[in-house]
Amino acid sequence: MALPNQDHIFVRSPFIIEVDDPTQTGSKVEIFIYKANALPPATPTYTLSKLIPASNNTVTLYNLSPYVREYITHPTSPDNANVNLQLTPYEEYTLIDVYTYNLIGGNYVAQFNATYRAFDGFGYYETGINPDYSFGPAVVLADEMDYNYYYDPAYPTTSESLAGTITAYLPVNFIVEYTGLQTGTVFTYSATSSSVFDFFRVPPAMISEGAKVKFLTAPAPFAIPFWIGFFRPVEECKYEPIVLDFINKYGGWQRETFFKASFENLEVQSTPYNFMMTIDALQYDVRQGQKQIFNNNGSTKYKINSGWVDETFNENLQQLLLSERVLWTKGNTKLPIRINTKSVNKEKNINNKKINYSLDFEMAFDVINNVI
Repeated sequence: MALPNQDHIFVRSPFIIEVDDPTQTGSKVEIFIYKANALPPATPTYTLSKLIPASNNTVTLYNLSPYVREYITHPTSPDNANVNLQLTPYEEYTLIDVYTYNLIGGNYVAQFNATYRAFDGFGYYETGINPDYSFGPAVVLADEMDYNYYYDPAYPTTSESLAGTITAYLPVNFIVEYTGLQTGTVFTYSATSSSVFDFFRVPPAMISEGAKVKFLTAPAPFAIPFWIGFFRPVEECKYEPIVLDFINKYGGWQRETFFKASFENLEVQSTPYNFMMTIDALQYDVRQGQKQIFNNNGSTKYKINSGWVDETFNENLQQLLLSERVLWTKGNTKLPIRINTKSVNKEKNINNKKINYSLDFEMAFDVINNVI
């Protein structure tokens, strides 16, 4: 069976390939893993092999995802304040070459080969095997929908006041188009190379008004839009918004803001023990105390609220709770957090006209530095 005919793979879900030949007694798969700024390695990064289950069942299956995923990391969410075509850091994705072989007559015979671009995304069960979110050779790592972002006119260029980014792979000459939601001003950029980019969600000149974003095929004037999203600014004058960046189901960074009341709680943990008092001349120091503690440290926890949202926010919330990498962007500082909320009621507008979601999280580090 030929290798899956897709350009992109999402390796938080299994990526299954089938190697089969009616005459084979086994098979082999060679995986070459490398970054977009490097050449493929001279020797395979991994070589996988297995024998057929039985003479009347010659199909062999391989899941490549665990081998590829360890080569993708997410050091920090990107800030893009002034670069029209900002390249995505190479750590955020990887390239793989796959070669399959049939074991026939004691020798391996080459069968198929393919190249894929791998992201740290996943598919839902309903999506089926080997999810693919591509549009032809292109892919946008975000859902098509309306988004809100925090805008602070007093500090419009801090990390938390930027609208965030959209990660996308565009072939050369593919287009991204921005239209101001109030002025109707249009900015258009064409990909100068076939690369993965961190595009503005909203260009700096439109940050106060928001933007409609379209990704289009090339060339103009016959370009076809294949992704459309709306990004709207929200000013919050009463509460301190909490801006969270997380890796979404596509394997790209996504920004969501919780605009309303937040609550901070310090929780301290320690280990108690009974102190051996020193007795001298039938006296001891009463100021020492018998009950003492060690390993005293604390964690900071928060409860946050989204503010009024519609039911389309349910998908964003689901992806946030399923994410394994979440950062709190506070001013120009980015801090790792761990989501503690494990269950939410996914509201519907027909049942509840005003939907607000509360979320619990804690900082992913202790208050006292104990890193060794």
